[in-house]
Amino acid sequence: MSVLGLDLGTSGVRAVAFAVDGREIGSASVPLALQRPAPDRVELDPIALIEAAESVVRAAAASAADAGDPVAALAFSVLGEAVVPIDATGAPVAPVAVSMDGRGHEAAADLGARLGAERFAAITGQPLHGMFSVFKIAAGDERWQDAAGYRCMGDLLAERWTGVAGIDLSQAARTGLLDVATGRWSPELLEAFADTAPWIAEHRLPVPVAGGRAVGTLTDSAAQRLGLRGDVIVVAGAHDQAAAFLGAGGAAGIRSVIAFGSSDCLTVGTDERPSGLESTGFASYRIDDDRWITLAGTAAGGWALQWFAGVVGSSVGEVFARLSTTPPALLLLPYLAGSGTLDNDPQARGALHGLTLETTVPEIARAVAESAGFEFRTIVDAFAEHDVATGALVVTGSGSENAAALQARADAAGLALTPVTPDASVRGAAMFAASALGADTTVLLAPAAAAVADPAADHAEWYARQRRAYRDLYRSTRGIAAHLASSDHRNAPAHQKENTP
Repeated sequence: MSVLGLDLGTSGVRAVAFAVDGREIGSASVPLALQRPAPDRVELDPIALIEAAESVVRAAAASAADAGDPVAALAFSVLGEAVVPIDATGAPVAPVAVSMDGRGHEAAADLGARLGAERFAAITGQPLHGMFSVFKIAAGDERWQDAAGYRCMGDLLAERWTGVAGIDLSQAARTGLLDVATGRWSPELLEAFADTAPWIAEHRLPVPVAGGRAVGTLTDSAAQRLGLRGDVIVVAGAHDQAAAFLGAGGAAGIRSVIAFGSSDCLTVGTDERPSGLESTGFASYRIDDDRWITLAGTAAGGWALQWFAGVVGSSVGEVFARLSTTPPALLLLPYLAGSGTLDNDPQARGALHGLTLETTVPEIARAVAESAGFEFRTIVDAFAEHDVATGALVVTGSGSENAAALQARADAAGLALTPVTPDASVRGAAMFAASALGADTTVLLAPAAAAVADPAADHAEWYARQRRAYRDLYRSTRGIAAHLASSDHRNAPAHQKENTP
């Protein structure tokens, strides 16, 4: 028997079938295209996502069957916060609102004014922020308000394939509506939305399930579409960062995992919920019955790289293959979609400081790469201040494959970074499937990819000063960023541009 991990990402979907000894015996991937129909709207076509997911599962499963090792169980790694309204048949009735979609910020501010940011964090384990699914639902138009239900991407497919809408605990936490202490939808939060968004009701939500638990077996029609046997088990997986943590060998107090992707995230494991983090901007939630993770990161990681490559009219691979070999006298704030942890400021804006007539593209490209290192050192220091041990830092994801960029990040952070193969999230999903079968999950761990990136000693003093200046740059520009955000003429009709508050 084999297991299949299905990675549902923002830029594409990938399915990989693994034999129980860890060998990859089938894989397929399909890209997805983000849509930006209006300011603050970032969406995916749900039908394209469903078709892509079923296509890659079918292809990977066929390869496994051809190898004489048919798939017995599958599980998900799911893009966070993405949500879609559905009708009574389970079919989507609007585009998927993804993480960086900004429609929920006003609803989040309203709830914060009524409930308080710290109370929200105490219940959900998440910082108060408009990216979470519940705020996108609250801000929805008639298609959202009249919907029969709301689904994140893993439970959307689980319901389509098994008839049971089971959402894993980590993804449920990223909706901003789960009581992470009980693993159930929060009655207090549902009541808080009763007046402002009464369409948010428990009967319209999926059922929270611990990662590694079976959601159900395939229906006959789903088995036929996917080319799988009807007794294949669909297993609750995890939010993509949680899956990457498991797949990269994350362990409480021993190893934490940085996943470089569309957003760059550091995931730290603990045996129980850390205390005293309600005002930090960290996000803590359970992934199964025994393990907790705390998440911190940037709102735009790989997206920032794509933005800069587009500005200079090139590809990410070409631009970041030619980094400056020496540290540039530049600082870049990568807040192109608001800031990440610790501030979680949706009004934050990107900034590039230090430009001269001699500044080159390779120098700016290195500054973009360094910004992730500065961010993660700030986050690691904050964990230490709250007595949460991060241990060694393992890195995965597509951004971990560029050795020069990884070295620049290690230099900027002043921390060693150990790369593993970039497929940790799909391996983590497969580990959930294997655990449901009682199989050994350790054989699925992502193997080492390259040498450890140790910070260069000859640049240590420079980068120590740069880390201090990096935080000063955000503090110094925060007021300007708020002004620019509040005066954004793109969001107002022409006759209102001069009077936008």
